Amino acid sequence: MKTVNLTINQLLDQIAQFTSQETKGVTRLLYDEHWIEAQKFLLELGQMIGLDSGFDQVGNVILTKYGIENDKSVITIGSHIDSVVNAGKYDGIYGVAAAIIAIKELLAEYGAPKKTIQVISFCEEEGSRFPFTFTGSKNLINQLPDDIYQLVDKTGESFEKAQAKAIHALKSRFPLVKALLPTAYAEIHIEQGPVLERLNKEIGIVTAIVAQKRFTVTITGKSNHAGTTPMWLRIDPLKQAVKMINQLEVIALEIGEPFVFTVGEMSISPNASNVIPEEAIFSIDIRHTDEKELQFFEELIYKFAKKQELELDGLEIEINKWTDVCVERMNETYIEALQAICLEKQLSFNLMPSGAGHDTQIVNRIAPTALLFVPSIDGISHSPKEFTTAENLEKGKTVFKQFIYDLAY
Repeated sequence: MKTVNLTINQLLDQIAQFTSQETKGVTRLLYDEHWIEAQKFLLELGQMIGLDSGFDQVGNVILTKYGIENDKSVITIGSHIDSVVNAGKYDGIYGVAAAIIAIKELLAEYGAPKKTIQVISFCEEEGSRFPFTFTGSKNLINQLPDDIYQLVDKTGESFEKAQAKAIHALKSRFPLVKALLPTAYAEIHIEQGPVLERLNKEIGIVTAIVAQKRFTVTITGKSNHAGTTPMWLRIDPLKQAVKMINQLEVIALEIGEPFVFTVGEMSISPNASNVIPEEAIFSIDIRHTDEKELQFFEELIYKFAKKQELELDGLEIEINKWTDVCVERMNETYIEALQAICLEKQLSFNLMPSGAGHDTQIVNRIAPTALLFVPSIDGISHSPKEFTTAENLEKGKTVFKQFIYDLAY
């Protein structure tokens, strides 16, 4: 590490080097060697700017500056270090970089804070290696399930084994610590969507993180010859899947924003051009800030499935709901404070929901939270083409820094 006089963009460039990608993208999965080196880098950086640096049992990096007053408040800021496969360099890590640069500048300008400031680089949020999300923030609030250690990745390596190797590597140079429970939490993130850019707004102030439900729908019919089976005798699960998806799409458009309905995965068996399929499996992802609308839509899914089974003898439809997350609303006082900061600094802003999940929604279960967005060019994320201008990165940090100052100083 050459210097701590870094801009956010420079820091993001340095962290982006910790990747298994040989091309432009970033792939940094939980507990892999690049994840270990990235967390070591942040631990070293924390030490260099005068923060107590350590990590917890799951590998969250914890950088702390204790307050000078006898106050039990813990202002916690940060985001996640892991990425999806073939990601960009901003998702998650911008929140870590902005937090570190902001606290470095605050210490240089104002000295030690009155209240403790805790920066956390969460070990995992994306679920890209193991079938589990928010490992870091769930561990912070003591809601990590015991059975997580039985999970395995695509290579067959267990969560427990991968974690043990990573923790061993970190322990060779840094102390194992326990994070303080937050009394306030704030996170800044790229929007990962097109709204701020389309509205020509510099800052997004998040009012709520949407509730979401995810389903796997399995439709089973009867496989047969594509040339010899009359249309009226077919039990075709793929066509029934398309029928259901089209019906749901119509209702989704009627509900309107901010409701979203997505079918992102589909598999067909036996997947041959001259064979009527036997089985069609597809995903459904629905999100909204209104949980009643989500419940209404969920009931429609089951209603349409039942109707299709009754209309076509021999058709079977199984629906497995595997995600059901409640809406999380950000603290109203913090929303008002962020609006005031933007007005004071003459930065345009937009009040908006977050359609994506963030560590904020987990910490929100135990503490008041705030979440800020900066624009994403073309709304692209989870891609090497992900981009936010250096100017907007700095504008976001300016608002974030003032908010931290107001809470901790």
